[in-house]
Amino acid sequence: MAALNRIRPDHETLQAIAESGRYSDGMPFDNPRLLKEMERSYADRGWRSFQDVLQHAPLLLSRCRPSASAWPQDAAALARLRDALASSQDAWAEFQDLRAELYSIPATLSAPEWSQVRSQLGATVLPQIATWLADGEAFERQARAAVPGGQVALSAPTPRLLTTRPPQPATPRPANAHR
Repeated sequence: MAALNRIRPDHETLQAIAESGRYSDGMPFDNPRLLKEMERSYADRGWRSFQDVLQHAPLLLSRCRPSASAWPQDAAALARLRDALASSQDAWAEFQDLRAELYSIPATLSAPEWSQVRSQLGATVLPQIATWLADGEAFERQARAAVPGGQVALSAPTPRLLTTRPPQPATPRPANAHR
């Protein structure tokens, strides 16, 4: 869900710009190449976040049972998400194949080259990203219902839980400790 939340603002902005033909400040586009560059940049950033979905969502999605939850109507959304994952597998496999090679030679690959690789992979999964953004709420409901512990198991720890130490067990004092 954090990955989808990172992608969502860029997606919404790009959608609004593409639909309106205007920049976010209301100025009309006078150069269509700028929209293509914005899409390439979005695909690059989107791929970096969507990797988390591709890595972690399949297991959680396999545990979701909408008919056994309070939201059986989520079944159609989960089917769309499964289809989106299935159609993303070629890009994920390509990334896995390239990753070892790309990470072994980072000094020879410039930042723009890295960005180009990521944006190409991201461009292939833009429709799947849109599906996950549209149906992410149903996925979150179902994943929380499917995981033992529900909301608590998938919630981020509160700051108190991160900073509070458990009490130390009481140690009995020997009877002659004060003598």
